[in-house]
Amino acid sequence: MSLTFTFAPRALRSLSGDYVMTKHLPLLAAMLLVSLPVAAQSRKEIPLPASQNPTNASLPIAAAVWAGNTLYVSGWLDPDMKADTDTKSQTVGILEDVQKLLASQHLTMGDVVSMHVYLGTNPATNGKPDFAGMMAGYTQFFGTRDQPNTPSRTTLQVVLPAASRGALVEIDLIAARPT
Repeated sequence: MSLTFTFAPRALRSLSGDYVMTKHLPLLAAMLLVSLPVAAQSRKEIPLPASQNPTNASLPIAAAVWAGNTLYVSGWLDPDMKADTDTKSQTVGILEDVQKLLASQHLTMGDVVSMHVYLGTNPATNGKPDFAGMMAGYTQFFGTRDQPNTPSRTTLQVVLPAASRGALVEIDLIAARPT
């Protein structure tokens, strides 16, 4: 279906004879102009560090991606999950490793604005995810006297693809550079 418009004093008239009011055209133009800087934001991929790709496999995944002043960090696993066999220690291991990535990008845990925590089943808790263990690790990094930032967070119970390698938790996050 195609429409052809003809101009009228305060309206556009389509071939079907219907009028479309033009009083909202300045607002529409302003909205389009505001969206241009968003579309023109720079994008930069950060490669996976050895801690997240120990075999140096060629993977179509970035460790993180900058879009403007926002850093989107991929799902992260504890680099020492074979030794860290409980949810608390894996959470601490993940957040310590993520902290290194953030530091390499001149960010801190205080710049984290959102986080997703994926809890897998835990054989030590009869196959239930260990939320308390995750919180015990998480609260070492967020909401402390030294680092009072508390990002938004979603926690989900999932089947982790890396569970066969011992993973109990995976975390992804979003950090924003202060302006």
